[in-house]
Formats: sequence, structure tokens, C-alpha cells
Amino acid sequence: MNLAGFANLITLSRLVITPFLIFSILHDKYIISGILVLTAVLSDWLDGVVARRYNDVTKHGELLDPAVDKIFTISVLVAFVEKNYISSFIVFLIVAREMLVTWFRSVMVSKGIVVPASYLGKLKTTAQLAAIFLLSVNVVTYGSILLWISIIIAYISALDYLKIFIKDRAWS
Repeated sequence: MNLAGFANLITLSRLVITPFLIFSILHDKYIISGILVLTAVLSDWLDGVVARRYNDVTKHGELLDPAVDKIFTISVLVAFVEKNYISSFIVFLIVAREMLVTWFRSVMVSKGIVVPASYLGKLKTTAQLAAIFLLSVNVVTYGSILLWISIIIAYISALDYLKIFIKDRAWS
């Protein structure tokens, strides 16, 4: 069975889901929002499984997946700001961390320093997606608390990247 490119199609499905999810959040369609978040989370897991299982890991996919993840996350968080579930400061903290870590990793990769995703990074993503799910189904208090926990974890994991960046003098 030839599934070349199928993992990237699964990744792109998250991009397609995003505007529908935003619409459902903004119009208080909590069941639909929850289903769409779960579908997006499943697609994020599945694209990696398919890519590895069918040897379809590509540079294109390696760049596409995190880009789509960031578009999905930031777009949905902005919808939560519009609903007054969270503050724009939370979105700033999340975007700033993501951009800095992306920059650290890009500079290090250009110097031949490969830093795989860490346990804390995966924990951050799990907490963040769980928070997004809770917020999408209107469980605002617990979703907000979990989102703050994900931010704390995110900045701790960012320090790990910074330590490697400094230790390896990646800027030189």
C-alpha cells in the first residue's frame, strides 16, 4: 500500500479543522468544539504514527507538523481571548516561548546540534492540549489553571534549550 504523503494530509487536516473549531467556540457549540479538539489531537498523534510506520518521514513533514500545531494552538487561544476565557497576556507568553524555542532550535540545527523534543516539552504539549479541550467545552476555571501549568512547564523546558544553546555556544 502506497501511503506516501498521507501523514502530511493528516497534518493538514488540523489546519482544515481550525476555522470550524474557532467558529464552534465563538458560537458556544461545546460538544462540537470538544469533538473537533479531540479530532485535532488524534490527528497530531496519528500523523506521526503513519509517517514512522510507513517510512514517510520527510523534511517537508518535519517542518509542516510544528507549523500547523502552532497555527492551531494560537488560533484557538485567540478565540478563547475573544470569549474572555483567557487574557491576551497568556497568548503572549505562549507565543513568545514558542518563537524563542523555535529560534534556539533553528540556530542549533544550523550548527549541527540536534536537540530532540524533551519529556518536559511533551508534558507541556499534553497539558496545553488538555487545557484547550477543557476551555473548548466551557470548563473555563480548570482549563485556565491547566493552561497556566502548561506555561510554567513550557518555560522550564525552554530553559533546557537555553542551557544547551549556551553550553554549545550555538550563536558563534
